[in-house]
Amino acid sequence: MKKSYFLTTLLLVLIYPGIGYTSRVTVQMSGGMEKIEAIEENEVVYFSLSQLLEIIGERLSWDIVGISVSFRSDAQRATFFLGSPYISVNDTVRNITYPVRFESGGLYLPARTFIPMLDLMRSEQITWNANDKTIRIDSEWYNVTDVSLSPKANGLLVEIFLTEPRAYEIYGSEGNWLNVTIPDGRVNIRQIESRRGNKYLRDLNAYQFESSAQISFRLRREIGQFSHRFQPNPGRIQISLIDTTTPQVALSRVERLGPDDKIDKIIIDPGHGGKDYGAIGLRNTREKEVVLDIAKRLAKLIRKEKIFEVIMTREKDEYVTLEERAKIANDANGDIFVSIHANASKKRSAYGFQVFFLAPANNDAARAAAQLENAPFLAELNEFADDEDNLTLILSDMIQTEFQTESADLAEMINKEFLRHLNRRTKARGIDQAGFVVLNRVYMPSILVESAFLTNKNDENLLRDNNYKQDVAEAIYEGLKRFKAKYE
Repeated sequence: MKKSYFLTTLLLVLIYPGIGYTSRVTVQMSGGMEKIEAIEENEVVYFSLSQLLEIIGERLSWDIVGISVSFRSDAQRATFFLGSPYISVNDTVRNITYPVRFESGGLYLPARTFIPMLDLMRSEQITWNANDKTIRIDSEWYNVTDVSLSPKANGLLVEIFLTEPRAYEIYGSEGNWLNVTIPDGRVNIRQIESRRGNKYLRDLNAYQFESSAQISFRLRREIGQFSHRFQPNPGRIQISLIDTTTPQVALSRVERLGPDDKIDKIIIDPGHGGKDYGAIGLRNTREKEVVLDIAKRLAKLIRKEKIFEVIMTREKDEYVTLEERAKIANDANGDIFVSIHANASKKRSAYGFQVFFLAPANNDAARAAAQLENAPFLAELNEFADDEDNLTLILSDMIQTEFQTESADLAEMINKEFLRHLNRRTKARGIDQAGFVVLNRVYMPSILVESAFLTNKNDENLLRDNNYKQDVAEAIYEGLKRFKAKYE
């Protein structure tokens, strides 16, 4: 019965594609604005979900071709049925009043009724303004942004990061819960609840109320004495939980990002070099030369302000092996590793900038990017492998996850700066994860930047433009400073 209904619906969609007229709506986000396609019919605006997801770094997945389609954002999953107003969000059926439409190969949804649902699924605030037909994506809407827990000599330090000073209340409750209420707080629930895996917690919840936000920590240790204060630069509430059962001596091992308490040493890794040209553009632009230029510009910015020390894995056109790159970074006790690249694709229409961190790839595009950048290293590793099985063993080695959370955070900060500096000149492809071999060999927070596509005509011209390369360098530098302000 259900299958018959879907097939009938599909036929109706194909036979009666609608009498609405095509239009465009504006997507406003940090760094600029973009236009996406829309359809208007009987005063209802349907926007292209396909194009909106492309902007925020997601994509659709056809579950049953021609009948249902879905997309996943972290733990959230939405499934749409063509021609039906009912959608499934995490196995809960929702009614968006107007039927999902399939037009010219794209998926269109009613802005007024679906955008509020999308807002609940994403960490950003996403709103729809019917008057000027604008979808606003505000990644900096939140003023309660993150949490961290770290051991101290005589207890535990809990920190709640804020974008501005705010009043707050702290109280304990049954079950070993520590609760913090922040009047007028706007909490990034998804980001904070992603910290649930912290070994000092049994549970962690974040709540958004109409006039306040609340974060509740269920701690593994008993809540005894504690003190608290607000600390600036970066703004955060610090709660010191005192463990009166242990002597006040220094811990033998304190968790931290780098070899000391400072984030002051940046490793810049210009990809490829020497015999390894990397990607080659339509105008014969070589990736190895473009990324070295960007890396030198970034190093110059760092050396000018002297906030960080900078070390480069290569400063000229030379081939540097995977082992040498990793050795330079690790021997220097680096605090952050930034590998700079330019992308390539068989599709010349592919364009834009993107930031990656190390984790198993979760889509085809990320796998393709990793395959492209890993190619010279795979050949290098193959020289030392006895056979194909040995090589597979080397590559399937567990991805180091010690700094995965911090690397993802660093990627987020640099991507925000890219949106500010570059979004008017090429497309933001968002943040993604993939198994880049070079990142797996360094033991510090690390990211890989794809500055643009050499295989796209417009992007290649940008990568030959000194102003664009300077913008890329400045965006990375601003992101590094934001990371230092938060974690140091």
